Amino acid sequence: MAALAQQLQACEARYHTLFDHAQLGIVLADAESYYLDANASACQMFGYSRDEFVGLHASDIVVQTEVPHIDSALGQIHARRDHHREWQFRRKDGTVFTADVVATTMPDGTLLGMIRDLSDRNAAQTYYDRMAAIVESTSDAIISTDLSGIVTSWNAGAEAIYGYTTADMLGTPVARLYPADRLDEATLILEKIRRDERIELLETQRHTKAGQLIYVSIAASPLKDSRGSILGTSAIVRDITVLKERDREIARMSRLYAALSQINQAIVWTPGRDELLQKVCQALVNDGGFCLAWIGWRGAETDGLEPVAVAGDSQGLLASRGAKGQHSAADLSGGLAAMALRSQQPYICNDALTDPATGAWRGAIAHGRFRASAHFPIWVDEAVVGVLNVYAEQPNVFHDKEIDLLEEAAGDVSFALNAFARNEARRQAEQALRDEMRFTDTMIESMPGIVYFYDTEGHFLRWNQNFERVSGYSAEEIAHMHPLDFFTVDDRARLEQRIGQVFTNGESSIEADFVSKDGTTTPYFFTGQRVQFDQTWCLVGVGIDISERRRAETQLAESERKYRELVEHANSIILRWNSDGCITFLNEYGQRFFGYSEAEIIGRHVMETIVPPTESGGRDLQQLMDAICANPNAFEQNINENMRCDGQRVWVAWTNRIELDAEGRVAEILSIGTDMTARRQAEREREKRHQAEAADRIKSAFLATMSHELRTPLNSIIGFTGIILQGLAGPLNAEQSKQLAMVRTSARHLLALVNDVLDISKIEAGQLEVAREPFDLHQSIAKVLAIVQPQAVAKALDLRVEVAPALGEATTDQRRFEQVLLNLLSNAIKFTDYGEVALTAELVHPSPGADAAPATLCLRVSDTGMGLKAEDLPALFQPFRQIDSGLARNHEGTGLGLAICRRLVNLMGGTIQAESTWGQGSTFTVTLPLQAPETP
Repeated sequence: MAALAQQLQACEARYHTLFDHAQLGIVLADAESYYLDANASACQMFGYSRDEFVGLHASDIVVQTEVPHIDSALGQIHARRDHHREWQFRRKDGTVFTADVVATTMPDGTLLGMIRDLSDRNAAQTYYDRMAAIVESTSDAIISTDLSGIVTSWNAGAEAIYGYTTADMLGTPVARLYPADRLDEATLILEKIRRDERIELLETQRHTKAGQLIYVSIAASPLKDSRGSILGTSAIVRDITVLKERDREIARMSRLYAALSQINQAIVWTPGRDELLQKVCQALVNDGGFCLAWIGWRGAETDGLEPVAVAGDSQGLLASRGAKGQHSAADLSGGLAAMALRSQQPYICNDALTDPATGAWRGAIAHGRFRASAHFPIWVDEAVVGVLNVYAEQPNVFHDKEIDLLEEAAGDVSFALNAFARNEARRQAEQALRDEMRFTDTMIESMPGIVYFYDTEGHFLRWNQNFERVSGYSAEEIAHMHPLDFFTVDDRARLEQRIGQVFTNGESSIEADFVSKDGTTTPYFFTGQRVQFDQTWCLVGVGIDISERRRAETQLAESERKYRELVEHANSIILRWNSDGCITFLNEYGQRFFGYSEAEIIGRHVMETIVPPTESGGRDLQQLMDAICANPNAFEQNINENMRCDGQRVWVAWTNRIELDAEGRVAEILSIGTDMTARRQAEREREKRHQAEAADRIKSAFLATMSHELRTPLNSIIGFTGIILQGLAGPLNAEQSKQLAMVRTSARHLLALVNDVLDISKIEAGQLEVAREPFDLHQSIAKVLAIVQPQAVAKALDLRVEVAPALGEATTDQRRFEQVLLNLLSNAIKFTDYGEVALTAELVHPSPGADAAPATLCLRVSDTGMGLKAEDLPALFQPFRQIDSGLARNHEGTGLGLAICRRLVNLMGGTIQAESTWGQGSTFTVTLPLQAPETP
C-alpha cells in the first residue's frame, strides 16, 4: 500500500507539473461546466487569476453568440465522445480571440478541456491575405526573379511604373530595365542575394518601356523555400522620380533661401551700391547654386546694359563678343537681359535650345555652359535702372517658386537701392544743410562788421563774435540787452524810428555811433532787413565800421582841395576838351601860358586858338586833332607845336587820358601839357655837341692808330741822323753838321708831338691804363729835376725846390706822375725868360673836424714868366689850343701838354688847377691821392 501510495503521489506530482507548465490552456470543470481548476497558461490566456477563474461557468468566458453551443458540446462529452471545435472567447478585459478546444471526460467524471489560442495563426493568415492584396493593389513594383535574374513575378505596380505588362516581363531578364551605365548593378544584386544579404534601399535609375529614364528606390531580399534554401530575389521598387525632383526642388529652394538670406544680410550691412550688387551676385552663385550671376546697369547715354557686378564668370562670358555676323553666348546674355530691360518684365528662359528668343544663338548655346536663364528688372524710383541675371547649367530649373524667390531677391535689391538713393538724398540734403549752416556761420563770422538778429520785442536771437568783440559785452550779457542799449541817448529816437521802418517796410538803414561797454563810440553804418523766423517777424542787421570811411571822406575832401589848388597852381598845362575838340577847362597856368583868360578860352575849339593849323615843319595839325578825337587811346602821349594868343609858336608834350560816359563813349579828354620849347632847343644843341664829340672821337681814334705809324720812321730818322753826326758814316763839314743837327732837332720835336698826340688820343679813346705800384716820391721828383736842370741853367733861371721831408711812398703810376711833373716844369722854364721856376711838394692833411680821410700830395709849380690873361684860362687845358699866337710862334709846342697833364691827373684820381696874372707869372697846383684808385 505504501508503495502504491508513493506511486500515486509521484503520478500526481507529474500531473501537476504537466498541468502547471503546459503551453496549452488546461481547465477542469464539473458536469455543468463550472470550472474547478485552470493552469497558468489558461489564466494568462483569459486574463484571470486562478482564484478568479475557479467557479466561472463556460458562458462567462465565451462570446454571446457561442453560449447556445455549450449544451450541445456538454451532451457530446457526456456521451463519451471527444469534443473538438474552434470557439470565440472573451477575455477579462473584453477582447475576443479564437481558440481551438479539445474536451473529454475524465474517469472521475470531471471534464478536461485543452485550449490552444489561434490568434497567431489567424494573424498570419490575415497578414498573408493582406500582403496579397497589397501586392496587387500597391503602387510599388514587387518583382521576383530567380537566381539567374529571370523575372518570375510582376505585379500591377510594376506594370504602372515600367509600362511593361506581366506577359511582357515574365521569363525575361530583369536586366533589360537597366541603363547601359548601370548593368553592373544586376550582377552585384544577385551576388548579395546568393550570400543571403539584403539590399537596403538602393537609389538608382531604370528605363521604362517608353525609353524614359526614371529614378527608383529598390529594397531586395533573398526568396527562400520552407527549408531555407535561396530560390531567387524578391524586390520592392518604388518610383522616386517625383521625389527626386522634389528633393532637387527643395535643395534649389533651400539654396535660394540661403542666397536670399545672404542677400538680405548684405542689404542690411553693406553701405554702398557697387559692393551690395557684387555680394548679391556672389550669394546667388555661392549659396544659390547658379553657375553665373551678373547685374547690368543701364547706361547714362545709351539704352544698353553695362555689367557692374559679376560672379561665376570663370570663362569670361560677359567679356567675349561674337565676330561680325556671328552670335556668341555673351551676345545672348545681353540680348535676353535687354528684353527684360525694355519690357520692364522678368524674362524666363528655361531651355535656351528651344526658346524662340534664342534662335540666333543656338550654335553658341550648344557649345556653351548654360541652358537656362532668368532676368529680372531692378527698379529705382519707379524706373528700371538695371537687370538681375542668373544662369543654370541644366534646363527647366526656373519654376514658379524659384521665379517668385528670384523676383523677391530683385525686389529686395530694388528696395535696397531705393533706400540707398533715399539715404544718399537724405545724406546729401543733410550735408547740404550742414554745409549751408557752416557757410552761414562762416559768412556771419567772416563778415567785416557786426551781425545780429532780434525779434519785435528786441530780444537778441543770434549775433556774431565780432559783435561781442566790438561791444565788449559777453554773450550772456548781450542775450539780456535791448538793441537800443548800444547807442547814445541822442541817437535812440532815430534808431527806434528806423527799426520801426524795417518791421513796417521791410528794410532801412542809418548811420549812428555804436557805444561799447567801456563807453567808446564808433561810427557805424547799419542796415536792417525784415525776415520771418518760426512765424515771427525778426530783424537781421549788419553794422559796418565807417571810421575809415569818415577819415577817408575827410582826407578826400582835403585831397580834393589840394588837387584843386594843385591844378590851379600847377606848373603844367591842364586842359579838358570834349570829343568835338571844344575846350571845357584850362587851369590858371595854362591860361597864363597861352595868354587867354578863362572867359576867352572856354568853349572855343582847340584849333586856331592853341593849336595852329600847320607846324613850322609842315605837319598838318588839323589831321592830328581829328585823329585824336576819333581814337584818343592811340594818342596817350604826343608832342606837337602849339600857338600862344600872340602867335608865338611853342612846343608842348601832351599826356592824354580819356573819360567815358555810361554808354562807353568818349565824354572828355584830359590833357596835361609840359612846355618843351627850351628842352627841344637844348636837345638840338646837345645833338650838335654829340656830333662834334663823335667827330672828335673819330679823330682821336685815327690819331691813335696813325701816330704809331708816324713814330717808327721818326725814330729811324733820329737814329740814323745821330749815327751820321757821330761820323760813323764818314766825316762831315760844318755846314753838313749844322743841317743834320737841324734835321735831328726837328725830328725830335716831331716825335714829341707824335707822342703827345698818341697819349691824348689814347686817353680820349679810353685806352690808356694807369698802373698802381709803390714808389719813392723823393727819388721820382729828383729824377725829373735832373732832366730839367740843364734847361734852367741854359736860360740862367733859378730852379728853387722845396720838398717836404714827410713825403714817403705813393702807390700810383710813377711814369705818368713823372710825365706830368716834367711837363709842368718844362712849360714853366720854356715860358719864363728871367727870374725863377719854383717847385713845392708837401702833404696836405684834412681839417681836424673832418672824417678820417687820408693825406694827399700837393705839387705846386710856379714861374715868373709872362702869365695869362683871365679870359684865356678856361681854354688852357683844351687840346691843340695855344693861348697866344705870339707866344706860340716864339715857343714851340703842340698845345697838348697841359691837356695831357689834366687828363693823366684825373686818371690818377687827382686835380690840377692854374692861377695866373698877366705879366707876373703862373702857378699850377696838382693834388694827388697817395693811393691811386682802382682802375675799373
